[in-house]
Amino acid sequence: MYIGNTNYSFQPPNICPHCHVTNKPSEKYNERTVDTDGTPSNISIWQCANHKCNKLFVALYQMKGGKAVWIRFLNGLPKGPDWPKPIADLKSDNSDGAENSKFIKTYLQSLEAESYGLDELAGMGYRKSIEYLVKDWAIQNNPEKKADIEKLWLGQVIKKYYSGDLKDILERATWLGNDQAHYNRLFEEFDIDVLKELIALIMVELDRQHKMKHYIETIQSKK
Repeated sequence: MYIGNTNYSFQPPNICPHCHVTNKPSEKYNERTVDTDGTPSNISIWQCANHKCNKLFVALYQMKGGKAVWIRFLNGLPKGPDWPKPIADLKSDNSDGAENSKFIKTYLQSLEAESYGLDELAGMGYRKSIEYLVKDWAIQNNPEKKADIEKLWLGQVIKKYYSGDLKDILERATWLGNDQAHYNRLFEEFDIDVLKELIALIMVELDRQHKMKHYIETIQSKK
């Protein structure tokens, strides 16, 4: 692989940025170029070897330590978090599977917007994903209250159906999420990364509560 006028050894990518499956993509083309900051670089086009994907993607390489090193993919979808099983199994109306649940779908769309530098849109998207998660979880645990939960404002659902530290974290995630949609921000010291961290904490706590409830109900005293 040439970078500038020198041919360097390099490590091929071992994962597809579209399907995120580890494999051995095949190289189709490469060409020396310069990055936006003027750094000598090389872009190479690869094809995913996963037969369910087979998509082309572009990788950017630059010289480090005497060889060409992968810097970033120039296309593809960002990989979302590892969803706890209760979150992945959470159902929404008009949803036929975890990959299409409204929370996960909206979160991943927000992540994609963020990866393109559309942070204003991404912030509002993360706020919307919180609402889907909060309401769908409340409906799952209170199916007889479905119509009531759907009509309530997000803050009202949090106050009525959540408690303790989880309620406090949900409220703060909502504050930061709402802030993303306002002309004047009230929490300028907290960025999107903090909002995503709060969402991660919420998922961990929901998973913990789900597991505790499951084992309390299924493991009974035999005395």
